Amino acid sequence: MNTPNLHTAICEHFKLSKIPFLKRTKQPFSSESFKENLSFLLTVFYSRQVAAVTGPPGSGKSSLIFYALNELDPAEFRVISCELSRPKKGALYKTLATKMGLNPAFRSDDIKLQIINFFNEENAQGKFNCVIIDEAHSLSIDMIDELRSFYDEGNNFSLILSGLPSLINRKLNLTLTIPMKQRISLFLECSGFSLNELKEYIKHQMEDVQPKNPLFDEKCFPFLHSETSGIARKINQTCYGALLECFKQEKTIITEELIKKVLDKISPT
Repeated sequence: MNTPNLHTAICEHFKLSKIPFLKRTKQPFSSESFKENLSFLLTVFYSRQVAAVTGPPGSGKSSLIFYALNELDPAEFRVISCELSRPKKGALYKTLATKMGLNPAFRSDDIKLQIINFFNEENAQGKFNCVIIDEAHSLSIDMIDELRSFYDEGNNFSLILSGLPSLINRKLNLTLTIPMKQRISLFLECSGFSLNELKEYIKHQMEDVQPKNPLFDEKCFPFLHSETSGIARKINQTCYGALLECFKQEKTIITEELIKKVLDKISPT
């Protein structure tokens, strides 16, 4: 059975409109911390500043930024992101320029100037610019200082650094990187859900796929929370695996036993 047919069979078995836990829902799950982070993050796009978004892997950093961008009018904002891990100066500027539709110059400093000039032109037309650096915890000390220089020299865009907590705890606490840290006006932290939030998150997922009958045994939630630490990506991975396992066993309710079986496969030994 190929994947599309398998997903169709799963949907029919559980009476779902589509498969949950694989993609972001159209509307975000709005926990209190998410709503607060979103409201603060949106200010970055309306006034020139540097923001840091940090959290453990899978805690929702990318989703927070994704849903923030959905709030913006593309005619008024240009947001360019770089997802390179451990980027070098030339690769970073070339990636940004290419995503902006520019033909990058040969030298990295010339590309930087191209970007700054382009932002100036767009600013003159009333468009606000923002640069997002993902995996920012992997930046070298020299690259962090290079970004500070880029931000200062341009003086015409906002900058969002997104990464693991080590970005703040280690990289930005060094003597050479303090100048960048001093420019960060907004520190946002993404964390795991509480037990109640986890229940509401799964309820949110279920509302998106409209099951005819309950899909989860309530007794499995405390165990799921303790094993995933409330981290959204771990919850999605585990619940999707449990859905498949439940289907394979021709059952209709996901139980703690099924979740344990899935976690035995995906958890490190």
